[in-house]
Amino acid sequence: MRIKKILIYLFCIIVIIIGIIQFINFNNEKTNLEETISLEQANIMISKGETLYMSNCASCHGSQLEGKKNWTSGKDEDGQSLPPPLNGEGHSWHHSPDQLFQIIRYGFKIYNPNYQGKMQGNETLSDEDIWSILEYMKSVWPKKIRDQYKSLVKH
Repeated sequence: MRIKKILIYLFCIIVIIIGIIQFINFNNEKTNLEETISLEQANIMISKGETLYMSNCASCHGSQLEGKKNWTSGKDEDGQSLPPPLNGEGHSWHHSPDQLFQIIRYGFKIYNPNYQGKMQGNETLSDEDIWSILEYMKSVWPKKIRDQYKSLVKH
């Protein structure tokens, strides 16, 4: 009877180990698939994102994603917070891709109900449009910031 219990425990441990290995392999495959997007596909997405950025975001955040001077403390003529830079010099790269997506879609009030600014979101953009804008933004960030972002944001 004791040997039967030991065999059952051993079997359970083996099943758990196999499950862990499968989970690790699945996550590695997912990461590898994400990294296999072709250079052409990435360039198309970034180009689309740049076009969408220019027509939806540049009027506030600037054509070079530079934001407004004194964006951390300044206010515009309406008393609203100034748009931050999106070129890696501001705080955008501190947010996860999902948070950035949500901010573009619904505005910053989704995270801060007391937000006093004009970033109210854009529900007319498709999900693909928003992801393209984000890829364009990231493509402008300095390499050091992109590398830090990759290490902060695990897929």
